[in-house]
Amino acid sequence: MQPFLNMEKTEYFIAKTFANLEPLLAEELAALGAQNCQVMSRAVAFEGDMAMMYRANYFCRTALRILWRQRKFTFTNNRQFYEQIFDFPAEKFLGADGTMVVHATIVDSIFRTPLFASLLAKDAVCDRFRDLYDERPSVDKEDPDVQFFVHVYQNEAQLFVDSSGESLHKRGYKLRNHPAPINEVVAAAMIQLSGWHGECDFIDPMCGGGTLLVEAAMQAMHIPAGFFRRHYGFMRWKNFDRETWNKVRKEAAILEDVPINFYGSDINRRFLEIAESNVFSARLKDFVTLERKDVADTKPVRTPAVVMMNPPYGERLQVEDLTALYATIGTTLKHQYAGCRAYIISSDMEALKAVGLRPSLKKTLYNGPIECRFLGYELFAGDQKAHAINKKTQS
Repeated sequence: MQPFLNMEKTEYFIAKTFANLEPLLAEELAALGAQNCQVMSRAVAFEGDMAMMYRANYFCRTALRILWRQRKFTFTNNRQFYEQIFDFPAEKFLGADGTMVVHATIVDSIFRTPLFASLLAKDAVCDRFRDLYDERPSVDKEDPDVQFFVHVYQNEAQLFVDSSGESLHKRGYKLRNHPAPINEVVAAAMIQLSGWHGECDFIDPMCGGGTLLVEAAMQAMHIPAGFFRRHYGFMRWKNFDRETWNKVRKEAAILEDVPINFYGSDINRRFLEIAESNVFSARLKDFVTLERKDVADTKPVRTPAVVMMNPPYGERLQVEDLTALYATIGTTLKHQYAGCRAYIISSDMEALKAVGLRPSLKKTLYNGPIECRFLGYELFAGDQKAHAINKKTQS
């Protein structure tokens, strides 16, 4: 371990996520021991030591990346901005023979473009290395050893180093990709928003590549989000502390078995094969049952159960008649899943109306760049009015 790294010192971090997932991420971070969690726009700021940074990367299901703030400063011209970045000891993280990239975001800044801000910051880092070692790191936009992020708002700048590397939604269990996948972070958020905690069977009757099933099983069995992932940005830093990292990984309390089952089906044989590959890669084939079946032919093995699906939106996967498909989904849920709770995500608002059920939960989520509605339904036999009266009587 490098002498300039204090593992117990409290540091400032920002965890990135999708819009409307910030409260979920804040809850996750607080449960992991993060201090002073503050909800921001598509992010949560928090404080903790270096072990907390490793923990956030490894355990958080709704985080996209974890940034560690290195410097915060004000400036009024290009020279001041350059000098502040130049004074930052980037050699803590990066060797002179290493590779780097600088990303920048600007709001109401003296800089006309983010590109100029990132180039100026890159020059400052490289010039520091030239002064110290008569050698400078190379720029690698595809696979750098260290990624720096500069956020500029008016005359205030913050310099971060990215501890995650690739986006954290890349869990490491996917061998094959579905043509219209649900993002793993969004899938995890859907499960958390449903209130399901592994107390009953989980069913995805349009499972595609199996993402919802894998994420649900991982949550139920307490498998960390990053369990199958082999690489993080911090592993390439000069000050990477492998001993602390190994201790954090050992904090996981993975269950060997759970008293519930996971069921997935899809009418498309190719998609089902993708799901089988991913379930096998996630070492969950003993817990997840997959079969080829039309959604209209599905039903729960036992109730209650949670049913969750990501049907086609017509955006990336074309369907001949979306309205008819969603009507079939609604009919199937009503007549074959009484006693269950169902959840659907889709960007097609008109098609969702064809489900014909009154939602008890409505949330706006983003599956990547696609704005979607996430709807939940309580399913019961008979009409809704009678169900409401019966529920009121029981309470």
